Amino acid sequence: MHAMQMLRDLAQRSSDKAVENLGYLQRQQQEAQNQLGQLQRYRDEYQRKLHDSLTRGVSSSQWRDYQQFIASLDKAIEQQQRRLGEHQSRVENGKQHWQGERRKLNAYDTLHTRRQHEAARHQARHEQRHSDEMAAQLRRRQQDAGHQW
Repeated sequence: MHAMQMLRDLAQRSSDKAVENLGYLQRQQQEAQNQLGQLQRYRDEYQRKLHDSLTRGVSSSQWRDYQQFIASLDKAIEQQQRRLGEHQSRVENGKQHWQGERRKLNAYDTLHTRRQHEAARHQARHEQRHSDEMAAQLRRRQQDAGHQW
């Protein structure tokens, strides 16, 4: 039983560590998602400014600067989308790892419960045998006492 409890405790620690790691990965993913949203909002805002400027008229150099800046924002957005995809993969791997650790823990819990039930049944059978033996001894004594008179 002691070894089983030790294995169960190790599995519990592994499961706890896996869920903690999963939380960390999810926070990183959320931060990457937030950064992507900020970049996209900034690009949209800059695109609106460009549109507004076009209605007022812009020089060719201003137009080129706007286009280059928007292109650099597009590149940053693409990079951030890749980072977000990497974070999503890490989160998925973290979920799978945690689920595996949780299955292990559940298996140890199931084995532990079965052993407890087996031990309880064994104890009950032992107590029943002991009770039957005591009852048999009492009957024999009563029979022996009845024959002596």
